[in-house]
Amino acid sequence: MRLKMKLLMIFLVLVGFMGESYARAYTDENEAVKKGWQHFKMFCANCHGKHADGKGPLVEAMKLMLSDLTTLKQTGDICIAERVLRAVSGVHDVPEGQEQKMPVFSGNLESITIYEITQFLKAIQK
Repeated sequence: MRLKMKLLMIFLVLVGFMGESYARAYTDENEAVKKGWQHFKMFCANCHGKHADGKGPLVEAMKLMLSDLTTLKQTGDICIAERVLRAVSGVHDVPEGQEQKMPVFSGNLESITIYEITQFLKAIQK
């Protein structure tokens, strides 16, 4: 588990630097949000719902309670980008009594895709 955390921290630092570069590359900040919404629909909405409220079509079948991703900024000290990176890397916190069942996406998503999903989630916070 310590190795996973060290790797995650290295990944966070690298993505932080890369995200900064990507952010400068966007002439229109809304472009990242729009692309993030497209990625979210493709990779996240089946479980987390099209409104990111944790009520996607697969939730009932999986018998899980999923996070309302529109309230990430209200829950704890961890920034939204770190929460997204932890989730897609499979090392996120889960409520007591639940197993970690979210698939690991970090090996399948490019860092720009993770960045854009993060920008979308930042834009929809309540």
